[in-house]
Amino acid sequence: MKKEILDVILKTLEKDATGVEQEISTQDTNAGIDTEATTDLDAISQRDQATDIYNLLQQPKETAANTVAIVKKYRDLLRNDVGPGALVETTEHFFLVGVVLPPLEINGKKVAGITTDAPAYANLEGKKKGDEVHLGEADYLILSVQ
Repeated sequence: MKKEILDVILKTLEKDATGVEQEISTQDTNAGIDTEATTDLDAISQRDQATDIYNLLQQPKETAANTVAIVKKYRDLLRNDVGPGALVETTEHFFLVGVVLPPLEINGKKVAGITTDAPAYANLEGKKKGDEVHLGEADYLILSVQ
């Protein structure tokens, strides 16, 4: 089941990364106007704005690529306790430990990424199937750890 869940997560992450890549390409095109060939201040202003947006999108692009690489690495990692790479299933959620994820829902459950430096991780670390965990204002029963 872990591979199937992570495949859905990867598909979503790759779709998001493609969107960022497309926007970067658009801004790169917009930023490529020849300032020597034009004296139109509006065109120069638009070029500068496109360059700024292009530069701002570089960090999300890198983050998306890193997250995809980490999730791919976790696909084949099996765990029986909560730690980096673990997919934790509760009655309402799937938690993937070690990454930040966009809001997702898979098989009727919310999916969240929890980094190892997040406060919630301290409550999860080392837990196993059948353990209860308190996260935020709710208590969850761990149905599986993979």
